[in-house]
Amino acid sequence: MVTPLSSEGQLLPVQQRQMDLKADVSTAMVTELSPKTDYSLTVYAMYPGLIGDSATIKVKTTPLPEVSNFRVIEEGLFSLRLGWTPPQGKLNGFKIFIPRSNRPGFIYEQLLPRDISSHVIDSLEEDKKYTVSIYAVYPEGPSKPVSVVGKTLKLVPVHQFLVQNATTDTVQARWASVKGATGYRLTWASTEGHIENINLGDNFNFYMIQGLHTGSEYTITINPIFGDIEGPITTAKIKTLESSSVQTLKVSAVSTSTAVVSWNSVPGATGYRLAWRPTPEFVGRDRPRQLALNTSTTQYQLKNVAHDTEYVLTLYVLFGAAVGPGIAATFRTSPLGYVSNFKVTSYTSTTIDVAWSPIVGATEYKLSWKTDNSKPQVQYLDRSILFHRLKDLNPRSTYTVTICAVYGNSEGPEISLSHDFEFIMMREVKVEDIGVNSFTLSWKKAPGASGYKISWIPFLGGDEKSHVVSADFASYTIRNLRESSAYKIQVSSMVGSREGSAVLVTARTLDLPKVEGFVALNTTDNSTVLNWTRVAGASGYRLSWRHISVFDTKTEILGPGFTYYKISDLLYGRTYLFTIRPLYGEVEGPISTMYQRICKTLSKLFD
Repeated sequence: MVTPLSSEGQLLPVQQRQMDLKADVSTAMVTELSPKTDYSLTVYAMYPGLIGDSATIKVKTTPLPEVSNFRVIEEGLFSLRLGWTPPQGKLNGFKIFIPRSNRPGFIYEQLLPRDISSHVIDSLEEDKKYTVSIYAVYPEGPSKPVSVVGKTLKLVPVHQFLVQNATTDTVQARWASVKGATGYRLTWASTEGHIENINLGDNFNFYMIQGLHTGSEYTITINPIFGDIEGPITTAKIKTLESSSVQTLKVSAVSTSTAVVSWNSVPGATGYRLAWRPTPEFVGRDRPRQLALNTSTTQYQLKNVAHDTEYVLTLYVLFGAAVGPGIAATFRTSPLGYVSNFKVTSYTSTTIDVAWSPIVGATEYKLSWKTDNSKPQVQYLDRSILFHRLKDLNPRSTYTVTICAVYGNSEGPEISLSHDFEFIMMREVKVEDIGVNSFTLSWKKAPGASGYKISWIPFLGGDEKSHVVSADFASYTIRNLRESSAYKIQVSSMVGSREGSAVLVTARTLDLPKVEGFVALNTTDNSTVLNWTRVAGASGYRLSWRHISVFDTKTEILGPGFTYYKISDLLYGRTYLFTIRPLYGEVEGPISTMYQRICKTLSKLFD
């Protein structure tokens, strides 16, 4: 017998029900009970025509599972976004509500479907606390409600608003983010009545205002935006500088790890800030760095920069705590040098003499040699040594000899040659002529040779190519090479199908010509005309420009006959970066760069 109990513990016979069980059953599942209810369960032993002894227990069912992890996800000016984790079990849905604090009823109530786990309550009051409750709705009834306290945001102004680092035509505005703001409106007005503004997203807390007039006072205001509502205004005042910027910035004496930067002195400056970092193509090769220099310094040597890396450096003028206009230039460090003219000068049955040319900047040389079946032997030699004799060699073996220049803790590219004691050694192998896409080699003919094999491969990796010429040849031109690229070239004698010891030489093809005379002329309030000198052999030009504070770049591909191009729809007082590259078919030549402020002034070309 299953009988519910009242709150006082009394049996409720009206709601009693009976379950008949077989004689061999010792357990039973009692279902369709009410949650959180006391029950009396009695089992009777049944005999034919007779009721035996009984046993009774009292139990209480558990309450329906509640909603868990009920929380405020986001607070708005007039809204609260809430989230929760639905309980397990068969649900009909949820009821979310805000009860009134001073009288019966609800400020807000809403029945929600069972398949959602978040909800936005809007049309609330600003800067007010609310107690929000929710319960799960089951076929058996509602669960116990759970509650959370949330507070809507207050319509506040921007705090920590700083306008600083004034230059002749720019100021920097910084501010602390406002919680819940969907954006900001930044406005600047001159004493002459000129007003401009810009709407910024909620992720902004910095903006550089450009195109200002020299030596003018400005009122800068900012206010947060909350959807369609604008918050209170915060105001600051600042005056632009009347000083000039650096006019000439040069980079010279560039090596694998150093460069010398020099510039003209600026009257009235209290110092300079020099910053340098790899360009986007070389990000990761080195970290951005900067330093402050006193006003008497107009030259500085950069040290410990990464080899074979392009840098952009910017020099700013300091006027006390204010940072004046910046000027930029680019440069590229040299790659780690490879050993040139590495060759076998003589040999005996057990020795090989090798020699090479000196490398600027090398601290020592690493020389190694091995046969096909042996481990390499290594010898480190002082940078003043340009010759070494390998001794106690096996005359019946072919040796591979490798050398590289060492630069402190870094090793340059390796150069290898092989030597077979049974073959006649090639002599006087040299590069006679170097072009943009070709090398011309020459050598002294080897007695008894049936031909010569010329092999070449790029230093930075790639496919090795080779060509065999007859014994009548004493020179050969390698064509279709990449411009501005280093190659390893080997020449060996052939006797039938057998190849002798190779002599290795290194060479680098010439750079493609770049655009010269790249300047801006006839600059107006919203346009400029770019001029340059025609590049012989170029099939066209790639001209690009962008505002210095954005990354959106515009590009024009121009034909080979162009030597000038007018760009319109530029913003007055803003500084733009212009670049041009000559095109040689599908290959792009070196870049030429220029910065130009749109205010009827001439520009400078920085290479």
